[in-house]
Amino acid sequence: MGSFSFTTQETDGLAVLRTRGYLSRTAGEQLEQGIGQLLDGGVRRFVVNLRETDLINSVGISILIGVIERVRALGGELAFSELTPVNEEIFRIMGLHRHARILRADGEATGS
Repeated sequence: MGSFSFTTQETDGLAVLRTRGYLSRTAGEQLEQGIGQLLDGGVRRFVVNLRETDLINSVGISILIGVIERVRALGGELAFSELTPVNEEIFRIMGLHRHARILRADGEATGS
């Protein structure tokens, strides 16, 4: 599968992470580490924009569940935005939408 990368933009305590590529185990660990560093730095609000991530495998999903748990344990908030229809369906099947917001491209939350 293709490579993975992400960029981070932080403003006023909100970090927006934009991913690109296949979110697998290695990619999920990279994202987890990046969010962990931001948490250690005091950031508590996150949006992970998955617009350029077409596929997330099961290990990637399990890592995202761990990230959600860590952010929530520290009193933070995590949202995912611009999911492909397939990824949005996977998030719903796995129940991630119950623990993290799913935002449309315009910033509005989708129905639960």
